[in-house]
Amino acid sequence: MHLLPFAAGVFALLILPGPTNATLAMASQGLSAGRAIMLLGTVVSAYLAIVIPASGLAGPFLHAHPLVAQGVKLASATWVFYLALRLWGVGSSPAEIMTVRQLAITTLLNPKALIIGLTMMPDAQDVSGIAATATLAFVVLFASSIWLSTGRIVLGGEKQMPLLARRCGSATLLLFSAVLTFSAF
Repeated sequence: MHLLPFAAGVFALLILPGPTNATLAMASQGLSAGRAIMLLGTVVSAYLAIVIPASGLAGPFLHAHPLVAQGVKLASATWVFYLALRLWGVGSSPAEIMTVRQLAITTLLNPKALIIGLTMMPDAQDVSGIAATATLAFVVLFASSIWLSTGRIVLGGEKQMPLLARRCGSATLLLFSAVLTFSAF
């Protein structure tokens, strides 16, 4: 069975800092159990919404239409840039900092989802699609939980996000936006 190498590869990609992970860490401010479940469910759902169609349909289309692939990268970069600017100057309310909607959009536009869908999903001949999808969901949940916990540790139970944490998060998102922009060209 080829699920273990798939899970290890996906985990190695997802545990790296990125827009979704930075957003998860920032969204951990004032975290409750219900909000944690909602955030984690949002990330898993958004990854599955991109990976499943990408693995079956989008690969050939994006390879045949490089301008569309470039447009997806630029849309991702623009969204991450918007989040960076918003985080830099936002107030201290947890709801104003990172919403579930922002997390969902960030994850839907995250290039990691396309990488997983286009290059990492096992072939149907190697493993069942249900087993691969369940493995992916578990790995996304596990990696996202680590980032959510890391944000919680860094930010603590404070209702206000420290200015330094906001600025570092904003700078990280700005860096990811620049990398996405340059990779589009």
